[in-house]
Amino acid sequence: MALIEGLVLSTTAYRDNDLLVKVFTKDEGIITVMACGVKKSKSAMRPIGQPYTWVVFDGTYPKNKQGIGFANSVQESKIYRHVVEDLTTAAYAALIAKLVTVAFEEHVKQTEWYKKLLAAFAQLNEQKDPQVVTNIIELQLLPVFGVAPNWRADPLTGQVEGDFDYSDKYNGIIEKSHFDMDDHRLHLDQKTVYYLRLFSTIDISKLGSVTLSVVTKRGIQRVVDYLYDRQVGFQPKEKRFIQKMAAFEGQLAIKPRKRED
Repeated sequence: MALIEGLVLSTTAYRDNDLLVKVFTKDEGIITVMACGVKKSKSAMRPIGQPYTWVVFDGTYPKNKQGIGFANSVQESKIYRHVVEDLTTAAYAALIAKLVTVAFEEHVKQTEWYKKLLAAFAQLNEQKDPQVVTNIIELQLLPVFGVAPNWRADPLTGQVEGDFDYSDKYNGIIEKSHFDMDDHRLHLDQKTVYYLRLFSTIDISKLGSVTLSVVTKRGIQRVVDYLYDRQVGFQPKEKRFIQKMAAFEGQLAIKPRKRED
């Protein structure tokens, strides 16, 4: 038996009242545990059955780091209430949970990413822009997926200040004087480049108030999607749901035409 601390990422139904729960734990990385009876209305285990809840539970780790463990009783819990109650925030939280689930193997300790994940969910719960929080996680996960764009300096001169654009050919930013060396650069505006460089290194726990224009947010998302599609080769259904939701909200925002006599 052990006291296990972690963040609930997702749950899967198993028999009538039981769940298989995927938890990003502090000490063993991602594990899957069986939570018996958790779906019963009066079960004291219910917190572990709610995704995006921080929990401390009495249980057992998977034996020999294989298979599943067991959750026996919840000792402490903290739900990120805004994350689960706001539809848009919940959609971005689901995307973050899917990305880390795919990025990391189970049973491998990820101390820094555990801290980063909790910080991200705290920011979401404080109603920070969920796209901004998610873009930071997406950009900082790229090296875990084996993709490491150079956001720091022009590789040809080492220049760190100036006007830059993203180049697939040079796997990162290039300075304005070298734009003609890649006909397929992304033609990004400088504000988008600035935030891409910032988000790739920022400590998410120290994220302050960030208010970006729709144009800048679209530019950042375009680059993030480009990198995940072209270099990671991964587009989760959670991202497609966000895209469809944004398109639907855009339709609702269109004002009806005035009726002509």
